[in-house]
Amino acid sequence: MLDTKFIYDVKIEGLSKYEMVLLVARRARQINDMRIALEKKHVIRLIEKEKPTTVAMKEILHNKLEHEFRAERHEERVEQFKRGMKKTL
Repeated sequence: MLDTKFIYDVKIEGLSKYEMVLLVARRARQINDMRIALEKKHVIRLIEKEKPTTVAMKEILHNKLEHEFRAERHEERVEQFKRGMKKTL
């Protein structure tokens, strides 16, 4: 039998499911940005074997990513969001 893991089954100490999703999304964007930069540099179209999101999830499942979430940064973004909301009202 295959030993299949799913992202929602993974428990990483200190990370909520929400933070894990953010981590996957950020890493997937980094991978995609690197692919785009390589394509521009070499003027060729690269063929993807796997989508950036899949690669990012596998990196998390195999503990290849280091991460740090800071509460003060979250609070800062909440304040920025609130200020932005006041401007639109």
